Amino acid sequence: MIDTHGGRVEAVEFAATLHRAAAGLCRRGVWPDDVVAVLAPVGPERLTAVYTAMALGCVALPLELTSDLETLADVLARTDARMILVSAPLAGVALELAERSRIRQIIAFGDVPGTTPFTELLRPPDDGSSYDPEHGLFDSGVLSYAVPHGGLVTTVHSHIELLGAFHRLEERLAVTPADVVLVEPGMSEPDRVVLAAVALWNGATLVTTPLDDGPAMPGVAAAFGVTVRGGPTPRRIGGPVGSAG
Repeated sequence: MIDTHGGRVEAVEFAATLHRAAAGLCRRGVWPDDVVAVLAPVGPERLTAVYTAMALGCVALPLELTSDLETLADVLARTDARMILVSAPLAGVALELAERSRIRQIIAFGDVPGTTPFTELLRPPDDGSSYDPEHGLFDSGVLSYAVPHGGLVTTVHSHIELLGAFHRLEERLAVTPADVVLVEPGMSEPDRVVLAAVALWNGATLVTTPLDDGPAMPGVAAAFGVTVRGGPTPRRIGGPVGSAG
């Protein structure tokens, strides 16, 4: 996985981090079906947080950076979220949201006063026990929200729904290890989660970008040799390296 700011993580390392972080959530009292909020720009930290929550059978609630504080506080209260995973630059927002909601634990990707570092989740358990992902119920998923004229609306996209989308997208895009797949802010969160999973599962290179500028995306795609773009909906824009045409 590569982000356009220069970060890079190997797929095996990414998977191991999710496994250890899910165990860390268990030790901090998080249970399957709990709502775990995520506040981070599109990139490895956001995907890590979302997949960690789902690995435990929780409902991941990715928060949109374009939402105002009142909307975010309303979403957290409506969904009874008690934990938020946040990128370090946005930790101040998370701390303020904790004052306006039932959030009791803030896990930050970095060392920020008033929060717990994400690295704490990765520590081995004191009693030597380990987390078995097969114990997760896998009947939750990703929670999205919108604020139409009638008020706040939330929608749960279950693991079953996401898995179905995974298989349909995998068949349609035929992603291979030679592909470079771009996930971007213009996508819906369920599409982003599923496309990233398809890319990583099939050994492709996954590129993430926090840029929310549509006209700049073709340049990003060209710079990284992207063959599959995610926004506004996942589609193939070129053949993998070495393919005919």
